[in-house]
Amino acid sequence: MLKIIFWNVNKKDLSKFVCAMSTATNTDVVVLCENNVPAKKTLKMLQENVAKEFYCPIHQPTDRFHCFCRNRQLDMSEIHSGNRTSVRKLKIGTHETLLALFHGFDIRNYDSESRQSSVQSLADDMKLVIDQQRTNKLILLGDFNMNPYERGMNLAAGLNAMMTKSCVERGSRRFQDKDYDFYYNPMWSLFGDNTDGPAGTVYDTSNQGPYGWSMLDQIIINHSIVGIFHSVKILTEAGTASLMNRKGHPDTNNASDHFPILVSFFE
Repeated sequence: MLKIIFWNVNKKDLSKFVCAMSTATNTDVVVLCENNVPAKKTLKMLQENVAKEFYCPIHQPTDRFHCFCRNRQLDMSEIHSGNRTSVRKLKIGTHETLLALFHGFDIRNYDSESRQSSVQSLADDMKLVIDQQRTNKLILLGDFNMNPYERGMNLAAGLNAMMTKSCVERGSRRFQDKDYDFYYNPMWSLFGDNTDGPAGTVYDTSNQGPYGWSMLDQIIINHSIVGIFHSVKILTEAGTASLMNRKGHPDTNNASDHFPILVSFFE
């Protein structure tokens, strides 16, 4: 099983939590967003406290995403980068896939139209990458700063991400004489009270969070590789340390305002 952790650490030094979480889950790839700690420092801690095999894959210099991998056969080398994106090669078993990391415009400073526009631009960029790499085996992972039900996430010309596996079985849909690949968004299944974990990845009841819980941190998977997807889980613990406050919300004082997510794929 290939395991990937994604966590927006909210510009804090949460390296001890990252190490504890990586050890407890036996994670292969760690992706940190908004990590103000130098990548070399985080890498050293992972090597000393989790596994000496951890390394930083080849990438353009940027502080948007810090990636750490413990198996060089997975590759994770960067083949495309933008201000808010980083596309990596990722070998999952016999599949040569692409892992696109994304950090969307934040809700506090950008309105819904601006955020929808940014996601549609992302979709256009990903179509170019797919054409260049000659594969549609694309996985998108990150802090989208949008919920799964927002228009940019499921418009045909946006990310075209559907709620269930059965919704994406036919592969694509046609809109204004163009075919658009379907993507599967498993985060829908983690919403609300009738789940094993928290009802979302972020809790906010200000005017930026009208729903209370939001599912801003997401993974979406091209229909062509839904079969190798195993599961996604919202993590509330890092080893024996809790990432929740007493109300069950993200502990913004001692950890991040986002819960991390753990994604697993069959190899």
